[in-house]
Amino acid sequence: MFNLAIPWFEFVVRGAIVYIFLLLLLRLTGRRQVGQLAPFDLILLLVLSNAVQNSMTGGDNSLIGGLICATTLVLLNFGVSFATYRNKRLEALIEGRQSRRASRLRATVHRLPDFLASRARMKP
Repeated sequence: MFNLAIPWFEFVVRGAIVYIFLLLLLRLTGRRQVGQLAPFDLILLLVLSNAVQNSMTGGDNSLIGGLICATTLVLLNFGVSFATYRNKRLEALIEGRQSRRASRLRATVHRLPDFLASRARMKP
């Protein structure tokens, strides 16, 4: 339960490689937020997590190995979040940019209450 089959640093390296690979793979799909995921996309994420589990642990089923992998993933996620918060170019690279259509829609929705109010005043 506590004996590692591979050295601890290999868990860290494997976890980092899988994290970066999945980050790039999911970035290529174009989804920016969880709300944009279809049910199929969520299922895909769950299957991906199961598929990459063994590549992160190297067949090691020890408790410590799993904790090392989990800690590595959480720290990498924190690091990426902090880096994208501090660097807007990196944020645009990792999270993508909003399309013109979406920004126009946001501007239209923002002006909608004024439009409806002025239209209501026009009716007798």
